[in-house]
Amino acid sequence: MIYVKELSEILGLSYKQTLDLMTRLRKRGLVIRRGIGVYSLTERGWKLCDLMKNLKPSIKSPFKVIRLLLIAGSGPGNKLPLKRLMKLSRMGRDELIEILSDWGRFYEEDGEEYFEFSEEREKQFRELIRVLGIGPLTLRILTFLTRGRDLSSILMRFLIIYLSVSILVIYDILTAHVLGVIAALLWMAVTMIFIILFASKK
Repeated sequence: MIYVKELSEILGLSYKQTLDLMTRLRKRGLVIRRGIGVYSLTERGWKLCDLMKNLKPSIKSPFKVIRLLLIAGSGPGNKLPLKRLMKLSRMGRDELIEILSDWGRFYEEDGEEYFEFSEEREKQFRELIRVLGIGPLTLRILTFLTRGRDLSSILMRFLIIYLSVSILVIYDILTAHVLGVIAALLWMAVTMIFIILFASKK
């Protein structure tokens, strides 16, 4: 059981701040409310805790590491240029190497440095993003489409793009264009593909 009062003392936060934190975690499906000021971890929450145990012990902020891993794993392939990683994460080279050294290797190819997940850590990364409710393939597709920096900005930009295109398709249908019907059918197909990707956590 997680008691908000005890947790607020451990974290050095006010009761209200800790309660707000627990509310956000509940909305993400990581905890469930058991009573006034009492919560417990869901199955998804336990999985995330187990994954966080694998994070480097010297790192003070596991959430910072998770954010960085999401950036590193959102590239089109298994490797990501170090310069791009520095730009997206807004971190220096030394800090990136310190955090990611346990997750893969840094190597040089054609005069440029790259980061690549190790095979074992790639599996852990896939499990991590499935716990967060999204699969590795879906993450890479959405990152490519939106050019977002982190999961929240990626999803927000995707929703804006999706709604904008949906409005255009509806307009075409209402104005009775032949192209509107074709656009609607194509958009339905795209929607179904994303529903399948999200549901299967690919």
